[in-house]
Amino acid sequence: MKKHILLCCGFCMATLTYAQKKPLDHSVYDDWKRIANTQITPKGEIMSYEILPQEGDGKLVIRNTRNQKEITIERGYNTTLTPDGKFAICRIKPPFQATRQAKIKKATPEKLPKDSLAVINLATWKINKFAEVLSYKTGEEAATEVAFICVDTTLIPKGERKKKELGKPLVIYHFSNERTDTLYYVDKYAFDKTGKTLATVIKEKKNKSSVCLYQSPTYTPQQLAGGQAFYSLPSFDESGNKLLFLASADTIKSGSKHCELYYYEKGESHPSLLIDRAYKTNLPQNWGLTENSHPYFSRNGKHIFVGIAPIQAPKDTTLIPFETASLDLWHYADSRIQPMQLKNLKQDLKQTCLATYNAAKKELVPLTTSFFDSVHLIDCGNSPLALSIDKTKHMIELQWDEQLPSELSLVDLTNSNRIPIATGKFTRVTSSPDGKYILWYDREAYQWYIYDIQNASTLCLTDKCNVNFWDETNDRPQYPNPYGLAGWTEGDKDVLLYDRYDIWKFSTDGKSSINLTAHTGRQTNRVFRYIDTQKISSKEKSFIKPNETILLSIFDQTNKKNGFATLKVNKSNTPAITILDGYTFAGLKKAKDAEVYLYQKENFNTSPDLYITQNLYKEGQKLTDINPQMREYNWGTAELFKWNAYDGTPLEGLLYKPEDFDPAKKYPVIMYFYERKSNDLYKYYAPAPSRSTVNIPFYCSRGYLVFVPDIVYTAGVPGECAYNCIVSGAESLAKNPWVDKANMAIQGQSWGGYQVAYLVTRTHLFKAAGAGAPVSNMTSAYGGIRWGEGSSRQFQYEHTQSRIGRNLWDAPELYITNSPLFRADKVETPLLIMHNDNDGAVPWYQGIEYFMALRRLGKKVWMLQYNNEEHNLTQRRNQKDLSIRLQQYFDYYLKGAPMPAWMRNGIPATRKGEYFGLETEQ
Repeated sequence: MKKHILLCCGFCMATLTYAQKKPLDHSVYDDWKRIANTQITPKGEIMSYEILPQEGDGKLVIRNTRNQKEITIERGYNTTLTPDGKFAICRIKPPFQATRQAKIKKATPEKLPKDSLAVINLATWKINKFAEVLSYKTGEEAATEVAFICVDTTLIPKGERKKKELGKPLVIYHFSNERTDTLYYVDKYAFDKTGKTLATVIKEKKNKSSVCLYQSPTYTPQQLAGGQAFYSLPSFDESGNKLLFLASADTIKSGSKHCELYYYEKGESHPSLLIDRAYKTNLPQNWGLTENSHPYFSRNGKHIFVGIAPIQAPKDTTLIPFETASLDLWHYADSRIQPMQLKNLKQDLKQTCLATYNAAKKELVPLTTSFFDSVHLIDCGNSPLALSIDKTKHMIELQWDEQLPSELSLVDLTNSNRIPIATGKFTRVTSSPDGKYILWYDREAYQWYIYDIQNASTLCLTDKCNVNFWDETNDRPQYPNPYGLAGWTEGDKDVLLYDRYDIWKFSTDGKSSINLTAHTGRQTNRVFRYIDTQKISSKEKSFIKPNETILLSIFDQTNKKNGFATLKVNKSNTPAITILDGYTFAGLKKAKDAEVYLYQKENFNTSPDLYITQNLYKEGQKLTDINPQMREYNWGTAELFKWNAYDGTPLEGLLYKPEDFDPAKKYPVIMYFYERKSNDLYKYYAPAPSRSTVNIPFYCSRGYLVFVPDIVYTAGVPGECAYNCIVSGAESLAKNPWVDKANMAIQGQSWGGYQVAYLVTRTHLFKAAGAGAPVSNMTSAYGGIRWGEGSSRQFQYEHTQSRIGRNLWDAPELYITNSPLFRADKVETPLLIMHNDNDGAVPWYQGIEYFMALRRLGKKVWMLQYNNEEHNLTQRRNQKDLSIRLQQYFDYYLKGAPMPAWMRNGIPATRKGEYFGLETEQ
């Protein structure tokens, strides 16, 4: 009897403790943290990472993985660990509140608090700090010094502090003896890859610059050139012995600077002029080198590449603005429509076409003069050929089809002659690491092809494998994309490609193909993918050695678990699983020369913390506990939910329940949806202010069920497909006794917002609905513009997410029947719309059309329009406001909470910015 009483008391105490967990509220967001910018040295002995709150001051942690010592730098970021593991350099942000107060006082950018720089000796943990730092740089492969731009007023004469046209002091800090050297009037600077040579552009007077070199450790200046108004920052070759730079005497503030190209090699007395200002050979009329030409070397230093472009004339200052017409002319034959040209104007003015310098003939060889012809170097520029992917002839078609045909060809670097390879709708076009082959996926043939450069022959690699190498789940009216390329083996001997589950190895001569993972993925419904753990720069080759054991990720499509495995690439074999668990593993970093790995591990109720392992995840040491406060709150659980759609299609979704879920109670439901989300079963969601959608842990914590159903589509009927999947899922879920069927709501954004807008015309099942940026009228949206990129929206309907599959004139009935606007009279569900006036994806007027229709019909509808805001909210103040309004809206309809004033009375324009209507009436 006594034992029974003790057990009951213990149970009651546990229940009481459990019940005392707090619900999440809007005050928790700012301090919820994440890990960012993890790094580890080549030998794995030193690592660093940042812990960042959503708002406020973060911190940098630097840790010795061998003796476990660590140091914390408050507000540290932008970290460099020297390759030898002896020093760390980071910037330190000013305190968040100091910057905030300066902004409140409307301080100019020059008056805002500046960063500091910290240099940490990792043997002694001594820190040296420097104030008022704008930037810093070190050598990539080795670092004995760090150079940084400093605007400390003690280094700048008083009369020059406001002169933006002059360079700034550059301080060089020597790690070995802590000595500092200061160079003055530095405008631009960079080390070579070895860290032994520093190049600078000095700007001591307006329109007068010079180029100087400094050798470590003495830093005695060597002036290479001077006297002209503009010099580009020199570009080194891999060895650091050769460099290139541009120069121009132009002082114009608009238009292009007409530049010359110079070459210098160590030991020479002065640089050589390669291309002068008057150069015209092989160039289109009025083309030349500009300040955006950015010359550089091939990896072996034998080829020189530089950009060419039309010379833009300076603006005509004689024109009187208020007497000059201002217009945009839309022309039917333009390669890109006018909004896209305007959106990309700044980029287009800087764009160049690739050319190479023929040293024997002392002339430039343009490899293309079309800005829609993408020319790629082969073997990091070492090859005598380049690869052209030319879409010039088909750019107009981009208006309605993003999968454009392209012409593949090889371009001779010596004379720009072209060798045609193939023409078609290609993707994933690439060259092999050693430059022997060109690989591509042909969308129309549904196959991978390889071209042998030496033999000028083409082979289809995948046509005899009896499996598909394209996305078998694609339900958009377009050619499916391939599953992808894993990599190449050494010497370009083999190429590794993915099917839906497994990895295949194809010999590049076409003589053999094997399923490397022994069909294990297909047999077990698991997806295996290669993880490239090599730390390489853009000028290093990436390949897999013939007998290498590689690291794979695993995703189990049945139970949604994730993990890792190893695989030998010299034969077909079953991957050796090291871990497969109910977590998501992210942020993988490997030490370049050691078996030391960093990774983050998370699931819905496990905050993503940082781990370190030396045995491929069999065991991992947890290094952080970034959100201990999470244990104080009522959180939630995630589980798979399965049902059949109305048409019999088996479907999956995610069901999130409160942590204190009681099956004897009834819970209100919020449904959120966007394409397919069931694979995210083990994904973590931090409490955060909403950019557009409901925050799942927030609503779980406050007693809601959140249901996220998958949706599958058939072209031509996207609205009915949403009904088929979502409403069937809601009714299936509602069969459970713990679901309050009378209090269910739906919420979605963008494509999900469209589906909400459509569903409320088809069912009265839901008590409330929220639609963010919904398309309401497909007939007008079809001809609209995605203002964020300036592109036409027609491609979305004919081929991509909107899934109509035909144009407006061939099938007007599909556009009308799928448009919520034309069924607005059927709506009975209260609807909260958010559509912002700077939406760059869905035209703002789509939300207005639906609001005006529902208002005209006497329906309950509200529209939130955040000023100068994007498709998804970008300003945190607006995100916090939306979060409160979403909660108030759903709490009112689903929980019977008091109605807030903004829902009852609105907000008059006369009180905009001072009154927000968030108070409630009991």
